[in-house]
Amino acid sequence: MESDSDSFTDFFKHHYPRVIAMLVVHRRFTEVTAQDATAEAMTRLIQHWGKVQAPQAWVRTVASRLACQLAGSQQQVGLPEWELIDQRSAQDLAAAELALAAGTAIGALPRRQREVMTLTLVDMTPSEIAEILGCTPAQASANLAHARRTLRNAMRMDKEA
Repeated sequence: MESDSDSFTDFFKHHYPRVIAMLVVHRRFTEVTAQDATAEAMTRLIQHWGKVQAPQAWVRTVASRLACQLAGSQQQVGLPEWELIDQRSAQDLAAAELALAAGTAIGALPRRQREVMTLTLVDMTPSEIAEILGCTPAQASANLAHARRTLRNAMRMDKEA
């Protein structure tokens, strides 16, 4: 049986780079702010490990809030001009890379659809997305369905052009 320490270590190894990518790609924070916020969120999570029912959503929510505090609630506009320094993290984040590649189409979506689609592309479920965005899982699913339909239509229009 896996100890709490081992299960947290596995969780940390898997989710730490993903949370950083979510903050950089989705929320447009600098990599330094994302790393600091994620490290602090992971530190807080280990203190409550075993009590938190949805640690992935919990750590993403806490990291997002901490990043806002660290950045003085000022998010950057546009995508960062640089690549992630930690290449292992970048390789582990195929979903984030897909979001960047599809950035133009996703960027044209309405704000809530764009948020839901981007979080989906970093492997979050509608329930986790709902926790982060402060809506119901049904609303997150509906926004995701609308976003997918809009993207499908945009792809059809590109093929016809």
